[in-house]
Amino acid sequence: MLLPVFRRLTLLIALFFCLGPMTAAQVHSAPLPPFEKAMQLSKQGLWEDAIPLFQQAVEEDPTQKLAQANLGVALSQLNRHQEAMLAYDKALQMGYDSADFRYLRGLSLLKLELVDEAGKEMETALEMNPLMPETLYDLGLVYILQERGDDAIAIVKKLYRRNIILSEKLFNEIPPKYKVTSVDNGGHLTGQVKLNGRTPKPRAFHLIFSPNVEFCSRISDGRGHRVLHDFILSRDGGLKETVVAIRGVKKGKPFPQKMQVFHIDRCQANQYAIGVRNGEDILIENTDPIRHEIATYQFYNRKVRQTSNKPVTAQSSQVRTAFVKPGSDEFIMKCNLHPFLQTHGLFVDNPYYTITDSQGRFEIKDIPPGTYEVTAWHPYLPAETGTITIEPGKAAVLDFQFESEKIRRKLYSNDTKGYRFNTWFDSKEQFYGGERVDDPVEILQNFDNSNRYEAGEDLQPFDEWNFPSNN
Repeated sequence: MLLPVFRRLTLLIALFFCLGPMTAAQVHSAPLPPFEKAMQLSKQGLWEDAIPLFQQAVEEDPTQKLAQANLGVALSQLNRHQEAMLAYDKALQMGYDSADFRYLRGLSLLKLELVDEAGKEMETALEMNPLMPETLYDLGLVYILQERGDDAIAIVKKLYRRNIILSEKLFNEIPPKYKVTSVDNGGHLTGQVKLNGRTPKPRAFHLIFSPNVEFCSRISDGRGHRVLHDFILSRDGGLKETVVAIRGVKKGKPFPQKMQVFHIDRCQANQYAIGVRNGEDILIENTDPIRHEIATYQFYNRKVRQTSNKPVTAQSSQVRTAFVKPGSDEFIMKCNLHPFLQTHGLFVDNPYYTITDSQGRFEIKDIPPGTYEVTAWHPYLPAETGTITIEPGKAAVLDFQFESEKIRRKLYSNDTKGYRFNTWFDSKEQFYGGERVDDPVEILQNFDNSNRYEAGEDLQPFDEWNFPSNN
C-alpha cells in the first residue's frame, strides 16, 4: 500500500493563478469569466463545481494553459488521477511547466502506483527548484517504495538542515537494515578494557558559575567545586564505563524494549556512557527540586552541533529523541546550566553492545556466528577496534588497551588549589543579594590535586585541528 503523500494541493492551486486586479465595478457588476469563477470555487474546496468551468475556459480559449493545469489539480483532488494526468499532459503540450507542476504530476503518478515515473517527475521538479522540502520528503518516500534505502538516507541528510521535522519523519519511515530473528546456538564475547599510562586527572567545575550553587554543593569537594571523573580505573587498570559494540551484525536478537533513562539526582546523571540508536527515545527523569536545561549534541564530520535544548522543570520528566544527522558518531546529553551533568553516547545499529563494569570487564551474549569488527569507545579517547570470530555455542575473548597519552580532552577552569574563584564561593551572599545558605554536603569528593600542573602533568588542551578520528 502506498504511503499517503497528498498534503498541500489546496495551497499549490494558487501557484497556477495569474490574473490582474479587478476594479470594484467589475466585482459588483460584471459576471466572472469561467476561469476566474473556477478559481474561486477551487479556493473554497468546491472541486466538483470548478471542473466544468475549467473545461469551459479551455473550450473558449484553447491557449488557456493555466485553466488546463488547474483542471488537472481539481481532478486530482477528487482522486480522478487518470483524468488528471490527461489534463496535466495537455498543459505540458500547451507549454505550461514549473517545479510545483511537476511535483503535482508526480503525486498523481504515485497515486496510480507508477512509482518509477513519479520519482522521475519529482526529481525533475527538484532540478527546477531545489528549495522544495516537501518534494524532497515525498521523493524520499518514493525511494523507500523502490527499496533504495541509501538514497532515502541521503535525502534525510539534505532535509536535516532545511526541515528537521520532515527529516526525522522520513528517517522513521526507512526500514532498518538490522533484522530481528531468532538466534540458535549463538556465541558470546568477553573481555576487558584497560587504560595504560598515568591516570588522567578529573575535571573540576566551579559551582559559582552555575545557578543553584546552594543545592549543587550537595555533591562537591566542600570548597565550591563539582568533580567529574571521566576516567575511573580499577587497580589493574580496567576502565569503567566504556562502550563496547559489535559492528556489522545484520540480524539477531531484538533491541531492549525498555526505554533508556537519563536519571538526574543532585545534578548528576545515572550513566556516564551509553549506546544509543539514531532516533531512539530517551526518558529524562529530574528528581531535583531545581530546573535543568537539558541539551543534546551530535558529533558529525568533526563538528559539534546542538540538536535540542529544552527545560526540564523540577521533579518532572519528559521524553527526548536522540535523532541526529545520519552518519554521526557520538552523542551528548547535558545540562547547559550545570555542565557537569552529562552523559555521552556512541551510536549503534544493532543491540550487540554493552558498557564495561568497574573492573573494565564486559560480556555480550547470543551473538550470531560469524566474523565481526568490535569497537571499544570512550568519549575522550580515539576508538580501539578488534576482530573476532564467533563460533556456534562457543565463547570468544577480546581485550582492548587504550593509551592515556592519546587523551583528546579539552579542559575547563580547573584551578582548584588556588583562590581565583573560591573567594566568590566563600562569600555567603547570593548573586542578587540576600544571604546564601548552602545545603549540607552529602557526597564529599576528595581527590589529590596538589601536583595538577607540575612537570609531567600534561594537561594542555588538545589541538582541535589535529583532532584524533574515531574512523
